[in-house]
Order: sequence, then structure tokens, then C-alpha cells
Amino acid sequence: MNGVIFDIQRFSVHDGPGIRTTVFLKGCPLRCAWCHNPEGLTPAPQLQFTAAECIGCGRCGSRDSLGDAAHCPTGALKVRGEEISPEALLPTLLRDRSYYGTDGGVTFSGGECLAQADFVAELLSRLKAEGIHTAVDTSGYVGWEAFEKTLPYTNLYLYDVKLADDALHKQYTGVSNARILENLEKLSLRGARIWIRVPVIPDVNDSDAEMRTIAQIVGSLAGVEKVTLMPYHTLGISKYETLGLKPGYETPKSISKERLQELKALFLQRGITVD
Repeated sequence: MNGVIFDIQRFSVHDGPGIRTTVFLKGCPLRCAWCHNPEGLTPAPQLQFTAAECIGCGRCGSRDSLGDAAHCPTGALKVRGEEISPEALLPTLLRDRSYYGTDGGVTFSGGECLAQADFVAELLSRLKAEGIHTAVDTSGYVGWEAFEKTLPYTNLYLYDVKLADDALHKQYTGVSNARILENLEKLSLRGARIWIRVPVIPDVNDSDAEMRTIAQIVGSLAGVEKVTLMPYHTLGISKYETLGLKPGYETPKSISKERLQELKALFLQRGITVD
């Protein structure tokens, strides 16, 4: 029942309604070229080394085993990933309940949090019993049974739709979008509350044609309350080097405010709430 997490972000305002605590779980079946959380890709704990914080003291020894991080005095070498039980994690999630109010709560993200569906469902059930609003941030690329385990305890699904074109989806994420769209339709039919999140990536999915198709898909589903268009940013690029990885996508281009408004209009034309 234990899970592996790599971060807990408190006082978050971008992962659902109100003030939230977001738990980031390790492991993801997608390999999105623009991923800004590369430390969440692999399911196992891994070493992260930030050269700018290293003082060259040599205490870490070989710097190639997880145990070496315990000797680092500056935090330049750290382990990303911690195995934890629901019982151990729950008090942390309840600590800020006075700030949650009626809208805020706890969000599970990743990585792909539903890759650890049993762990997440256990925590969701305990949070619901405490009267805490719950949200699940998912790529949708999991077996339907993962959704069935979490549905009774989840108030809101934050559901990523990255690309409508299946060939492009395979090219930029490594997997087909068929399962993702099938699960989204099933969630809708089950009456789940859903917010769709679309990363807007230059020269990948920022065309009128791609956004129109996504709007068409979303507009056909009940339960979708709104769509959020999230412009590409480079904030996660620096993480790749610290993990010994290479980014799959880099561009100096950005999505202008004017272009973002044009894309939002494609959703508004279908009567879809968009921000």
C-alpha cells in the first residue's frame, strides 16, 4: 500500500479550486517532450545533483548511490523520491485544513498519480472521511480500473488533453491517445466533475485545427466544467541536467497573450468555459 512521492507543494493555487496541498507521485507512462517534472518520470527514487550548490567538500563520496545524498551538507545532492505509507502522509495533508476553506483541499499529481491507484485511493478515502475536498490530476493513460478505484472519493478530476491527432500524440508523448480519450468519455458518463487542462506547445499543438478538434471532443462531453489553456514555459528545463537527462523539446518560441486569446475563442465559440 506504500507509495513513492517526490514532492509536496503546500498553499498551491494552480491544481484545483482554492488553496490546496498537492502531492506529486513518481512514475509516468508518458514521455511528453516538454515535460516540466522530469523527476516524476521514473517510479523509483533517483539522485539529483545541482552543481551550482556544490561546495566540493567530498563528503558524498562516489556521488552515484542514494546513500551518498545523506552526507551532502548543502543539499546539492539529494534523493528525489520517498516511499511512504498513507498513515505517515495523512497528517501532513491535514495540517493545513484550516486554510482549505470550502473550496480548497488536496490534489494528487505526478508523474501519473493513478499509476499508484491503490495508494491514492486509500488516501482519497481517508481525506473524504475528514471532509477534505479531493482532486486527481491525471494524463488519463491508465487502465479504467484505476479510475474505478478513485471515483467514489474524488471530487474533481484535472484531466490532461495534450493532442487530438493520434499520430502527433504518439510522436510527442510516446503513446496513443485512444485510451486517454476513451477514459475521458467513461468519466463523463459516470458523472464525474472534470476540468480539462491543455498545454499549449509552440509548433506542436498551437494550430487552429488542433485546438478546434480538442474543443469538439470536449464540447461533446457532459461533466466538463471548463478548459484551461496552459502556455509552454521553460521552468523545468534546468532540472534535466541535474538528473543526468536531456530535454526532449526546447524552443525559444512562446505563446503570446494575443495568440492565446485567439485559441481560447475557439472554445468559447462552442460555449465552453475557458481560462
